[in-house]
Amino acid sequence: MDALSVANLVSFEDLSGRDVRRILDTAEDMARAIGFDGDAPPIPVAPLDRILGIVFFEPSTRTRLSFESAMLRLGGQTLGFYDAANCSVAKGETLADTIRVMSGYCDILVMRHPLSGAAKVAADAAKVPVINAGDGHREHPTQTLTDLFCIRRELKRLDGLKVGLCGDLKHGRTVHSLAPVLAQMGCEIICISPPELPMPERYMTKIQAASGTRPVETDDLQGTIADLDVLYMTRMQRERFADSAEYDKITGCFVLTPEMMEKGREQLKVLHPLPRIDEIAPEVDEDPRAAYFRQAAGGVPVRMALLALLLRLPEYDVKDKSIGLGKAPRYTEAAPEVVAPKSELQPVPGKGPCRNQQCITTTEPVEPAFVKAEDGPVICAYCEEEQTEH
Repeated sequence: MDALSVANLVSFEDLSGRDVRRILDTAEDMARAIGFDGDAPPIPVAPLDRILGIVFFEPSTRTRLSFESAMLRLGGQTLGFYDAANCSVAKGETLADTIRVMSGYCDILVMRHPLSGAAKVAADAAKVPVINAGDGHREHPTQTLTDLFCIRRELKRLDGLKVGLCGDLKHGRTVHSLAPVLAQMGCEIICISPPELPMPERYMTKIQAASGTRPVETDDLQGTIADLDVLYMTRMQRERFADSAEYDKITGCFVLTPEMMEKGREQLKVLHPLPRIDEIAPEVDEDPRAAYFRQAAGGVPVRMALLALLLRLPEYDVKDKSIGLGKAPRYTEAAPEVVAPKSELQPVPGKGPCRNQQCITTTEPVEPAFVKAEDGPVICAYCEEEQTEH
C-alpha cells in the first residue's frame, strides 16, 4: 500500500482525492481488525515500536481518547499533555520550541490549540508528522474524515446528498472543514443557524466555488428537516464568545426533539461531532436514525488509518493482520473523488500584524504572511482571516 502524498495533515485541503479514499478504505480495514461492528473479536495486535505525542492545549474527550485508542490498537504507545498549564508554555516557551522538543520524543504528533493557524506553526517546526486536531475555529480535518466515514457507512454513498448544517456555524470548525468537501462531491448544503452565527463568508465562498451554488441560509430547522438526508447538529460554543451575555441570548435556540424527528425522512441520519449541550433531546438517542454515537466510535478506525499511513507502516513490513490492512471489501460505488476544493494562492507583500486577535501570529514570534487568490481578498496565511487593509 502506498503512503499518502502529504507528510502532515494541517488542513483537509492538503489531501488529494486519492489520499482521502485511501484513508477511508484503510479505515474499513481497521474497523474489521478491531471488531468494530461486533461481528468478530479484535485481531490480536503485535507490539509496534512507534510513539504518538499528544499535544493538547484545549479540553477534549473524543478526539484525544480516540487518537490514544487508535495508537494503542496499532500496538504503539502514547505520551503527552492535555493542558497548557502542565507544560513549559505556561513558563513562556513558544509553541514552536515545544513542538521541536516533542519531535525528539515521538514518531508522530497530534495537536489541538485554541488559536487559528497553530497547526501550521507546529508543522513548520516539527521533524515528525503533525496532525491538526483542531486549531481555533479554523479547521478540524480528522473530524471531517470521521464524518465522511460515518456518512458513507450509514448511507452507502457520499455524493448527491442534501445536508443541513445546524447550530453555531460561525465558530464551528467541524462544519468549516466538512461543508466544502461535501459541496465538491455534489451535495446540497443548507446552513441552519441563528442570524448572529452564520457560516463565515470565506467558507460560503468555498462552498459556492465547489458546487456552483451558494448555500441556502435559514434559521428554520423545523421547516427544513423533512427534506434532508443528513442533519449535522452542532453546539453553541460558549468558549468562543467574548461576551457571556451574547451566548445566553442564543443558547437553546435549536433543540432537536422526537416530535421534530417525525418529520424527517426514513433514511435521515443525524450526526453531531459532540459534545452536545441541549441541542439534541436525550430521547432522540433511541431513534435508529441518530448516528452520532456510531460517528464518534468511528473516530478510532479512521485515526488508526491516518496514523498508519502517515507513519508509512506498510513500508516497515509490519504483519498485515497486526494493523488490519487489506482485509475489508472496498466500496466500489461510482462516486466523484473525495477532495476539498483548492484555490491557487499567491504570496502578497505586507507588513504589520494579522488583524485577527485569535491568530497564532499574535502570540508566536513568527513573521506574518499574507496570500490571495486571483480575484479574492488578501488573507492571513496562518488563520485565513481576511485582511482588509493589506
